Amino acid sequence: MVRNSIFALAVGGLLASTTLASAPGPAIAQEKTGVEAEQLKQAPPAIRVVAVQKHELVETISVNGTILPRDEAVAGTDLNGMIVLELNADQGDLVKKGEVLAVLDRSMLDTQLSQMKATRMQGEASVAQMEAQIGDARVGVKQAEEAFGRAEALAKKGFATQADLDNARNAVDSAKARQTSAEKAMAATEAQLAVIDAQIRNVEVQIDKTLVRAPADGLVLARAATIGGVVSPASGALFRLAVNGTFELEANVAETLLPRFSVGMKTLVSLPGSSEVIEGKIRRIAPEIDQKSRLGAIRITLADSELARAGSFARGEVEVARRVGLAVPASAIVYRGRDAFLQVVEDGKIKTVAIEVGLRAGGEVELLSGVTEGQEVVARAGTFVNDGDAVTPVRGEATGAIQK
Repeated sequence: MVRNSIFALAVGGLLASTTLASAPGPAIAQEKTGVEAEQLKQAPPAIRVVAVQKHELVETISVNGTILPRDEAVAGTDLNGMIVLELNADQGDLVKKGEVLAVLDRSMLDTQLSQMKATRMQGEASVAQMEAQIGDARVGVKQAEEAFGRAEALAKKGFATQADLDNARNAVDSAKARQTSAEKAMAATEAQLAVIDAQIRNVEVQIDKTLVRAPADGLVLARAATIGGVVSPASGALFRLAVNGTFELEANVAETLLPRFSVGMKTLVSLPGSSEVIEGKIRRIAPEIDQKSRLGAIRITLADSELARAGSFARGEVEVARRVGLAVPASAIVYRGRDAFLQVVEDGKIKTVAIEVGLRAGGEVELLSGVTEGQEVVARAGTFVNDGDAVTPVRGEATGAIQK
């Protein structure tokens, strides 16, 4: 047994020494690690690049504002102390021009009209009397002139005295005076009739005003009249209408942006609580800037006003420019003060070039000068590499490019 144990120990020691001899030494492992590090050190860093390509760029400016009627009209009355008897329209109703919106009490005016007509009938009777008096006066003048003629003839023959001739002449003058008086009385009565006719027309106009009519086609925005309520000029408008039911977005824009807008520019308007987008166009640009806020108002007419509500908030995206041009992502541009630059990759090295930028749309920037189509630039410039650095371009697929 002792012999067997000694033999086993000898065999184990031999195997251990063989294993240690076959294992690589520390110097060899360190040598391999240094080679790999040198290889990694010599490889240029990988940088994602994008190509300069043609894109259709649409630049928009966001504006916020309030929905208002394009044109507003009011319906009311200038009558005083009238009671509302009927209401034929309410908020949200579409009405036509001339449609009766409310009826006011006209009983007092009807009484006045009856009185005026009775007074006119009296005037007409007076005119008839005056006409008869004028007729009599004319007959009297004719008779007096005939009597004067006879007296004058007799006086020439010596059969009438001078007193008879004077009496005949005076009779003519008296008859003419009565005729003139009757004619003037007739003129006064006719003038009085004209006054009465004017008063009648005035009462009839007031009676017509008891029917409160719509001044234009439109949508009723507000109603202030109530049945039984007493109205007067001081009461204000009884109805307020949006003419033709047309609404606009009125937005206030900073004075620095206002010159970029022009009449007719397309706009997409979003209303609160609705996923639909309404098309519109700029109709008017205010010629004056508010001196306190430094803002100017623009009016955007909505093509479809069914979803619009007066007074609600709305947001618009105004298309201020649209054209095809060379573009890169905005992240590819680096700025030094006001100057813009791109890091172009040429022959695996970075070259910084000055550029001139144009439109900005959808995260892309238009390039007006400095590069040509197809050149590759660093996708995120100014962060990891500098001018002259060697890089390994990593190309990605560009989106939105115009295919040739």
